[in-house]
Amino acid sequence: MAYEFPYDDWADIYDAVYADLTHDLAFYAGLARENGGPALELGCGTGRVSLAMAAEGAAVTGIDVSPRMIAAAQAKAANRGLAERCVFQTGDMAHLQLAERFPLAVMPFRSFQSMLTVEEQRGALLSARGRLTPGGTLALDTFNPDARSLADDNMASQPHHLRDVERAGGGTIIVWGQNGWDPVTQINDVRLIIEEVSDEGVVERRLVRDFEQRYTFRYEMEHLLELCGFDLQAVYGGFDGGPVTEDAEDLVWVARAE
Repeated sequence: MAYEFPYDDWADIYDAVYADLTHDLAFYAGLARENGGPALELGCGTGRVSLAMAAEGAAVTGIDVSPRMIAAAQAKAANRGLAERCVFQTGDMAHLQLAERFPLAVMPFRSFQSMLTVEEQRGALLSARGRLTPGGTLALDTFNPDARSLADDNMASQPHHLRDVERAGGGTIIVWGQNGWDPVTQINDVRLIIEEVSDEGVVERRLVRDFEQRYTFRYEMEHLLELCGFDLQAVYGGFDGGPVTEDAEDLVWVARAE
């Protein structure tokens, strides 16, 4: 049975909300360039990172659980003249069914956090490990958990502003978020509220998307990688390669298949 997001129009609005993000592209495209071979992206969405790697000359296979996301990625690849370098197909990152092996596998934009149990997390890491060539590289990023913010009752009861995006044709897309943190399971119930606002300040459409993310703390993740057959090469506190600090929003992981 094909997986569908709770809201059918999420794949349509996704690029309007996120396609402008470039903070991680140089990092992942650089890895694709350095590895010099085909790359595998798990949780590719509509292809934002895959297409950046393909633009560097890499052949890319992108996997996502959403058929509509995959259709959007295929259309974007064709429009950018990158269709020959890109293969996009539906699949579950925890249960990959691929014969090909890759020198590079990536899980960008916190897609690993959609694995909500330790079993699912290990399944995703083991699937990636099984699709890497010996000594191949796995790179991914996760939120750097800030338990104090996650446990803040105000974050759950009141929407907080996340970002504004200029809307094609005029107006603005405003994104708000709410969190419901469970410290026992380390799962955060996320609600995104997406408002399309005209130049006159009128809310023309309001979308709500609920989903869950599991947060993994730094040393927990180090143990997971080791248990799944990886040798951790580096963990950064952002895509500029800086150290992990309390203020770092992202943890960026680079590991090698043993």
